[in-house]
Amino acid sequence: RADNSQLQSRVAALEAGEGGEEGGRRVRQRVGAAPHDAPPSDAEVLEMDVEAAAAVLRAHVSVSRVAAAACKRLANLCMEDQNEQL
Repeated sequence: RADNSQLQSRVAALEAGEGGEEGGRRVRQRVGAAPHDAPPSDAEVLEMDVEAAAAVLRAHVSVSRVAAAACKRLANLCMEDQNEQL
């Protein structure tokens, strides 16, 4: 009886859209930038401040060229003397 009660509770939760699912169907989450968001050029990345470079890295992590350029830019910014960007 306890197993049956647990199953009924789970079915009710799935029908209500709980547990990260909608109507019992899994919902995909997109990772990275949307298809319409073009990645910036390497030259653009080299001119960015810390906040912008970190945002580009998060948004375009799946684009190796951009990820490498953003990491290089962040490393360069961290190496600069007296860099106080937050």
